[in-house]
Amino acid sequence: MTNSLTMASSHVLLAGSISNTTENELIDRAHAFVDTFVEEVLKVGGGFVIYVAAEPVNADEKPLLFDWTVAKAVDKLIPGNSSQVRLKIVASHERLQNKANPQQRQLLMSMIARGVAELVSLDDEVLTGGNVGDEQIEHATAMVVLGGGKGVLDRARKMAKKQLPVLPLDLQLGANSEDGSGALGVLKNFNSNPLNYMPNSGNKVVKALPALSLQEPVISLHDISKRIVKIFYEEEQSRLAALPPDVLVLTALDVELAAAKQAFGIAEDAEHTITENGFHVWKAPITKRGGKTASCVVACFAGAGNVDAASVTSMLLGELRPANVMMLGIAAGLRGKCALGEVILAERIVAYEGAALIEGGEIEVRPEITRLNMRVRQDLSSYLSNRTTLVSRLTESYRAMGIEFPDQVEAGPVAKGVLPKTATVGSGEKLLRDPEKFLGLREIHGKTEVAEMEGAGLFAACANFGKPVLMVRGISDFGDSNKDNRFHLLAAQTAAAVTADYIANGLTL
Repeated sequence: MTNSLTMASSHVLLAGSISNTTENELIDRAHAFVDTFVEEVLKVGGGFVIYVAAEPVNADEKPLLFDWTVAKAVDKLIPGNSSQVRLKIVASHERLQNKANPQQRQLLMSMIARGVAELVSLDDEVLTGGNVGDEQIEHATAMVVLGGGKGVLDRARKMAKKQLPVLPLDLQLGANSEDGSGALGVLKNFNSNPLNYMPNSGNKVVKALPALSLQEPVISLHDISKRIVKIFYEEEQSRLAALPPDVLVLTALDVELAAAKQAFGIAEDAEHTITENGFHVWKAPITKRGGKTASCVVACFAGAGNVDAASVTSMLLGELRPANVMMLGIAAGLRGKCALGEVILAERIVAYEGAALIEGGEIEVRPEITRLNMRVRQDLSSYLSNRTTLVSRLTESYRAMGIEFPDQVEAGPVAKGVLPKTATVGSGEKLLRDPEKFLGLREIHGKTEVAEMEGAGLFAACANFGKPVLMVRGISDFGDSNKDNRFHLLAAQTAAAVTADYIANGLTL
């Protein structure tokens, strides 16, 4: 088991009971398993949900429920203070006073005082078995079923309805209430329909069940416990992998994709996914302020132009269903308004090539103009307002990526700082190498400072799917013949660095 395996913030409901007629050997094995399972779950940062009242025992004083066994194991394994709640105790004050003994109450109150446990109080007047189960399920993220009767079947059904993982074990314990098949019934259903109980990995788990036998063990209880922990971990990882990403990050050219992979920490030999439509996508989690993780995927149009941009973006939006879209790459900047290596955040897209051919040979320009939606404008304004910290972060990001600006180049002025700015971007199908044509774009929209070839298609596709979108461009040239190819990679890198920083510190999820 690797150190990366974790069940942090997970709370397992270990549901079940034991019949009065069950052999002591099986009872002892069940409680020994619970002890080892609690130990393994705590090792990886997880916890438990229990319900406590009386603790029934058989004629030999063998306990017939597991909740107090879990509580004692947690107390033993975490004897000091804790900053993380490992035990959620569902209980009613009346039953705690009337059913639990003083030593048991002292055990619980001590754990609560140390921060190890918290009390989830139930109203005595409406206390029923169903209410207890509902409250446990409200706080549980996974369930192990061991023995029990109808109550266990009901809890398993409710957990499955919430698409939370349920793992039944085969130990033949009966039920304290003698009222149903319990874990064995769930096990039968699991074998028939594993995805009902493990929605993301059930077909794999069902093949592993024989090795988890407690009735006729073939491996140690510790190994069984470790395998169960791993099953829950892999189910959660499969669930997360199936979720739509928070951000789809798009590029057009291979140099832009290389810069994106560098900024997002994607190794050149990193594994990646190929979608149904054949697109290569790389997963790249970004840690946001406060510790939350933004799930990102990076993809490439593999070609320039608004047609490809609209088509590929639409297909990826349909397949991946991201919450947000960003595009990064290089662009031409208007000489005198932009500098090489400067980063532009597109506040407006002007699709400038729309026109009507009028009788007599005249052309009537009919541009399509798209602004950022309100939420993106708010995020962007807030992001750019924190100038000191923004410059500090980007300076460090540029240094880490090896981005260095030369003092001067023949192609034109070079950016003197790292602070990005907003600008209006003209988007069309023609590669601009004529400064007069570039300047002419300002006759269509007077604020145009940047020209590129994918923004119109990108924004149109996102509008059709109702997705918020932001485009980030690094200035690589001035739309004339004085190009300096050194700035293709540098401009792509600066755009990528700003994109990653914006996701971490500006984008609202």
